Amino acid sequence: MIPTPGITPRRSCQMSLPTARVRAITFPPPPITAEPDSPEGAGLARLHLNEAPMGPSPKALAAAVAALAYAHRYPDHAASELIGRIAKATGIAADCISVGNGSGEILVALAQMVTDPGDEAVFPAPTFPTCGKGAQIAGGRLINVPLRADGVNDVPAMLDAITDRTRLFYLCTPNNPTGGILPAEDLALAAQKVPDDCLLVVDEAYFEFTTAQDGADALSILRNRTAPWVVTRSFSKAYCLAGLRAGYALCSSREICDALWTLRPNFNINRPALAAASAALADTEHLAAVLDHANTERARLSGSLRAQGCKLFPGATNFLTFQPTGNANAIAARLKEQDVVVQALPWPDADGSLRVTLGSREENDRFLALYASAVQDPA
Repeated sequence: MIPTPGITPRRSCQMSLPTARVRAITFPPPPITAEPDSPEGAGLARLHLNEAPMGPSPKALAAAVAALAYAHRYPDHAASELIGRIAKATGIAADCISVGNGSGEILVALAQMVTDPGDEAVFPAPTFPTCGKGAQIAGGRLINVPLRADGVNDVPAMLDAITDRTRLFYLCTPNNPTGGILPAEDLALAAQKVPDDCLLVVDEAYFEFTTAQDGADALSILRNRTAPWVVTRSFSKAYCLAGLRAGYALCSSREICDALWTLRPNFNINRPALAAASAALADTEHLAAVLDHANTERARLSGSLRAQGCKLFPGATNFLTFQPTGNANAIAARLKEQDVVVQALPWPDADGSLRVTLGSREENDRFLALYASAVQDPA
């Protein structure tokens, strides 16, 4: 090639872009589902995303609308009002709290914060995959430990998987997608046994549902751990704000929290989301209504599915996971033909299981009626 005067020739690319590390990342993409207000989404029962069946708190909606008047201004990057409310509700100091564009963004950052290429991260399997994605982005190796038969994280087996390269130990309670809740003694065991040079992460996206049923108090247990830990929580589930994307992290120390703030993109939570999350946290009546609906519908669906011969896994979330009387993939496909979308899981055996969101009463009735026919004729 004859060089043009004054122009440096473009060098030949000796590597394939993107990098091999990025190409090697395994991560299930979020499902593409028709929007509820679109013609394609009309009549679609979205029972596969663990969304809230009711709208946000009216107070949260009003706060979000009011915040739109200042949409020409950047939001408060310090999230002062929201973090102040979280600190008051949890007893965690404000300088040990960080926020994110959903708790998923925080989980990715936590993994990046502690993982160097070649390091290891221990996860239950199956579980919520986002923290594992962060570990892979950082060049880490995932060590996946099968769940217990009841869908709960197998803490003793996960502890056995720790090596001198382990830098992240991830627990999810209740576990998504199975719903299993960690007993207090297992959480205490992890707090005691996970090494000091390893970050213990407890994902509590469904925290509010477990507190309504006397679940383990993670914060009181983790406060006895002298090594680093982080608890992540979300406004997407019990607070009905999945579309606004707001989550937070409760950290063991200011140093861990400062590192999260270093990794935060500027203004990563928009102004309406900050306002809505703050108002939602204060509206205890709306939260109680959400939890009451979930408990009522859980009991109703559980009874009906058991009567049809299904095996239900224990849990306290806004979804149910169960083994159907047939192949889960085939049943899910038949339901989708009838505009009822549920999540088929390749666990715990070849026939798999189904995860169904506790939707509105009408959606749940529709699911139960169509499920019965889908089982009889899954083809």
